[in-house]
Amino acid sequence: MNQPARILVVEDESIVAFNLQQRLSMLGYDVPAIAVSGQESIDLVSQMRPDLVLMDIHIQGDMDGIEVAAKLRETHAVPVIYLTAYSEDSTLERARRTRPYGYLLKPFSERELHATIQMAFERQRLENELNDSRRLLQQALDAASLGVMELDKTTTTITPSPRTADLIGWPHDQPLTLPDLLARVDATERDAIAAKLHHCLKDLRHFSEEFRVLAEGSTPRWIKIDAGHVSDQRVTGVVQDVSERKQSELRLKTLNESLEHLVTARTDQLHQSLKELEAFSYSVAHDLRAPVRAIIGLSEMLLQTQPTRFDQDGIDLVQRIAATGQRMRALIDALLHMARLNQVPMQLRLVDISGIAGEIASQLMESEPQRVAEIRISPKLEAMADPTLVRALLDNLMRNAWKFSAHSKITRIDVGAKTLGGETVFFVRDNGCGFDMASADRLFGPFQRLHREDEYTGTGIGLTIVQRIVMRHGGRVWAFSEPGLGAAFHFTLSA
Repeated sequence: MNQPARILVVEDESIVAFNLQQRLSMLGYDVPAIAVSGQESIDLVSQMRPDLVLMDIHIQGDMDGIEVAAKLRETHAVPVIYLTAYSEDSTLERARRTRPYGYLLKPFSERELHATIQMAFERQRLENELNDSRRLLQQALDAASLGVMELDKTTTTITPSPRTADLIGWPHDQPLTLPDLLARVDATERDAIAAKLHHCLKDLRHFSEEFRVLAEGSTPRWIKIDAGHVSDQRVTGVVQDVSERKQSELRLKTLNESLEHLVTARTDQLHQSLKELEAFSYSVAHDLRAPVRAIIGLSEMLLQTQPTRFDQDGIDLVQRIAATGQRMRALIDALLHMARLNQVPMQLRLVDISGIAGEIASQLMESEPQRVAEIRISPKLEAMADPTLVRALLDNLMRNAWKFSAHSKITRIDVGAKTLGGETVFFVRDNGCGFDMASADRLFGPFQRLHREDEYTGTGIGLTIVQRIVMRHGGRVWAFSEPGLGAAFHFTLSA
């Protein structure tokens, strides 16, 4: 009995990874492990030798999925299918350079998942057949009997070996001329082959071409002729059948075209779904503002106009209603802000990151003049990006650093950049309370909080905005921290 195909899943969202593992198991695949970072993926591929890797593009660590796939392509002959919810042109272009075996855009059905995996295995099988065919062909050139031919340029008479006559479908007992050979060439290629052959004969150059030959009563086949001059009037060459290789190449080309078509179709569907979802979310959030505003206003009016009608418990209850309404209004405003950021077209230009960070730092210092703080911003930080989006990105990161450093004796925030692997990596670092890296996978999820609200207020959506802005620029964002030792957020802008 054939063993089920082994698949390594690379996905840093634990719930998504578990769901994907279950779906694959139901489809009959073996999923022995799940990786969450680039280095773990490389280590697991070396250990378990999977038949295929399902690779999320945005994963933990310094490498994203595309970089990991590029390294695997150099070291392991394992097919990679990308899984992602993002379809920016820059991301797709980077992914295509690694020649993946598929590109699945989330969400996808079991049928799409199964079909893409099977198409990847079929493509790998065809590539293996193609490589085997080439190897056998080389062995045949070294050891097997190939067709040979000799051409007399004066009379255009061709003397073929029996193997050559069989390859072009010519009777062994009949004389063969150059026009007879050209008549066997597929009509779509005949003129081009005749022109190349004419120039080679005229200039005494080597002739090496592959073309299809057609003969009555025989199957069309691809042949290759390699010929050269042995004198001014005589040309000799070898003839070989390359039909199997050409058929494999044509089938592989057809398979690749179908994969490209599938990626394009799913990308168009995703764009349309995202537009509809964003419009719906914006509408719902916008319509919720009025009733929430009414709840807050009525609660405050009750306290102002009817203070004697409530005891202390009643007053506390009305105040809690008003405070809850205020928090809901802040969440709605954050959702609307995030929706607007996604809808605004990007206007790329050279952005003065140092200048923007300096303006935000001044605002923070003015908001709490009593706080002892030191904000250091490296000079001449620049990037080709959208200035509005970059301002929102820095505002969220620096305000986070300011907020979570509130309990430090001296608030210290650094904004700078460094070069890693030829790429500019920007960072915002603080000396605040920090967080446990075991919870880092929750950082960029909407409404995810790592600290209690009575300790640090907020909507839990700021880092989600940061991640979306970075992704719109084709970059990536990650963080390092230790509890009590501050946090450092790194991001790239590849637009």
